Amino acid sequence: MGADDETLNHLKQVELLILKDFIDICEENNLEYYLWFGTEIGAVRHQGFIPWDDDIDVVIFREDYEKFLKIMEEKNWDKYTVLDCRYDEEYFFQFGRLSLNGTYWSEFWDKYVSFKLGMHVDLFILDKVPKNKIKRFLFMRLCLIFCKMQAMSVIKFDEGSKIVKTIVNVSHSVFNVVGLTPKFFQKRLTNFLRRYENDNSEFYADLTMNEQPYFKITDFKPSKKVKFENLDVSIANNQEATLGQIFGDYMQLPPEEDRVAHILNEIDFGKY
Repeated sequence: MGADDETLNHLKQVELLILKDFIDICEENNLEYYLWFGTEIGAVRHQGFIPWDDDIDVVIFREDYEKFLKIMEEKNWDKYTVLDCRYDEEYFFQFGRLSLNGTYWSEFWDKYVSFKLGMHVDLFILDKVPKNKIKRFLFMRLCLIFCKMQAMSVIKFDEGSKIVKTIVNVSHSVFNVVGLTPKFFQKRLTNFLRRYENDNSEFYADLTMNEQPYFKITDFKPSKKVKFENLDVSIANNQEATLGQIFGDYMQLPPEEDRVAHILNEIDFGKY
């Protein structure tokens, strides 16, 4: 279901609370983060949420993301759960989520996993990729293929087109027979994505993206401060190289039929 205006506004307020807590943790521990995807567009085009948007995305370099995980492990904060595939083999995404405990956000895949996703901020990761053009091309596409294989090792589809359902469900069965189980991918895939972290390359990528863009560190650093609703937030230094490469003319509003939010089966705000 799509959220009505009242629910959407409530959702945005809870997500701002989560974002503020995340920013506080980053600033207290000298971690650098950047708004990402539609959230970054919202910051530069609307000084806040895109009006029809219903989630918050940030991106963080791998080194700082790993530090963030350790900080949250030591903090042992019962307000939040950090979702990462290394904590739960059924979490089939190669990016993290800061999930607010006591809330619930159900998407189509919810029934295939045992963990529950709350209201959250998505934590995308920038990994280093090879300097050599051919090696970079091959590595990035292998990473994307392996990410999709990880997802198919966890879930089956009973919705969508017959072709997609057949491919995913047959792959799911074959993977589990030959040992490509969620447990197989749990640490191996993350380690594979980090393969070039000690390389001298200047290029980075969010290796979960279908579009497969890559960036220079100077596209992000030093960050810029802008307003996002009532918060001062960090965005990448170069919007043409980040947003422009992904979305094209990001300052142009999309057609009305494309102004859509997530389809949520169920949401629960708990005490928030």
